[in-house]
Amino acid sequence: MSGRPPLPGTRVRIALTDRPGDEATVRVLAAPRRDMAREGRLSPALAPFEDALLVDVSIGDRLVLPGAWVEPEVLARGTAVAPVPVRAADLRPPAIILGTPARAALCWGATVWPLELGGVVAIPESARPSPHPFSRLRRLTLVAAGRRAEIGLTMWQAAGFEIPWHDVRLLPRAASWFELAQVPAGMRYADAEAAQGVGRAHRRG
Repeated sequence: MSGRPPLPGTRVRIALTDRPGDEATVRVLAAPRRDMAREGRLSPALAPFEDALLVDVSIGDRLVLPGAWVEPEVLARGTAVAPVPVRAADLRPPAIILGTPARAALCWGATVWPLELGGVVAIPESARPSPHPFSRLRRLTLVAAGRRAEIGLTMWQAAGFEIPWHDVRLLPRAASWFELAQVPAGMRYADAEAAQGVGRAHRRG
């Protein structure tokens, strides 16, 4: 990979285990500073990911992670394969929580939804922003594929282990967080952009 962010649609294969052919395909959906900035600036919701890449991850024909923020090393450590174009509906970024229990917001891509936590509701660490390095993305892909038992780290097998999704959508109480943020039930990300006039909706306006 060059010093420039890979273009949307760029794909690499990464090994999930040492078994031959046990691989996942990582596809670039967007590079924030190039593809998601507004007049050259990123929204506060995207600022934690300015140097990251938005990707999706598939195993064979099965999409296991529809959107994840990753460190650029993920692409650098993969084996390049033929690109596949990114459709507008493919852009489904994770949701994270910024702020404190006294003043928090659910940030879903470029959209921002205030959270009323009353100053007392704890914010899970796995809801905070943190782009995945290569090693963590491999483990999360195994979990998403129903293969958590294959992860060789003892703490990942513990019943009380908080899986580091860093994506509210994948937390056990995901729906309740979106309800607290008053995100309309069933809203797609494209609809959220349109409702707030940000992202692609802003560029179309």
